[in-house]
Amino acid sequence: MANSISSEITISTAIDTLQNMLAPLSEFTLNITSDIVGRQANVKVPIIDTDDVARPYDSTNGYTLSSDTDVSSVTVALNEQIKPFHLNDNDMNKSPLTIANYARQNANEFGRYLMSLIFAEIDANITSGAIPSGNEISVPASSVAIANIKSVHSKLDQVSSNMNRHMILSAGASNNLLPSSIETFGNSVVASGRFQQLYGMNLSVHNQSAGAGECHSFACPNDAIVVANRVPDVSGTATLEEFTPFTVEGLGLQCAYRRFYDASKGIHYGAFTTIFGTKVAKGSQVVALTE
Repeated sequence: MANSISSEITISTAIDTLQNMLAPLSEFTLNITSDIVGRQANVKVPIIDTDDVARPYDSTNGYTLSSDTDVSSVTVALNEQIKPFHLNDNDMNKSPLTIANYARQNANEFGRYLMSLIFAEIDANITSGAIPSGNEISVPASSVAIANIKSVHSKLDQVSSNMNRHMILSAGASNNLLPSSIETFGNSVVASGRFQQLYGMNLSVHNQSAGAGECHSFACPNDAIVVANRVPDVSGTATLEEFTPFTVEGLGLQCAYRRFYDASKGIHYGAFTTIFGTKVAKGSQVVALTE
């Protein structure tokens, strides 16, 4: 019996892959709902500022004076982001493992692409000046040293960002930081090939490439970057054989899998899709390492 790229294998494989690749998103301000929207939309995401001072209680001022909490909002532009793929009838007759591997590779690219949108947003904010020039550290990924990470930490301290901080390192930067001997950072780092934390910042590694002058790694507190996500609307239903929404567990990210068959060509088409957008909310609290 021929295989199928229906949801049973494809979606379960995609969820497993995206959970791992998109785990760093949990470190940002997430605005995720199960609302269904069109292919393009704008959403306003509230950003809470608690910069009013704490003080001792006194009977004159009571509990009400200086109790303001400023709530601003940022507008995040959402677009339908997709990773389409196809298999011909001959491919469909191969083993289920082949189908799972094919789904995994496409989900991997989908996750890499969604992460790349954050880096593109950071590059745009560097160009516009929303991320101050003093928050840009020019050092190639292959030359990143512990001193650069310490400098990132220092810059975040200077702008009094909250201590819930995360750094996303390019694979090249992470590899360059890895010690040559166990004694340097301990056996756990050498064995896993990954740092979990440096200078109090949680660390993740990604495989996003960067050109000259582009961001390859960055750090910020959790409220400096907003990620917004919605469920894509069903479009083009005349040819659809399947449209199955699914959630990336652990993140709550709302995605869908759409599928149709072109009988005239004997080709099975599929696509992972989501409504996704990101925005730098506090540019002064994002520190970027650029090539």
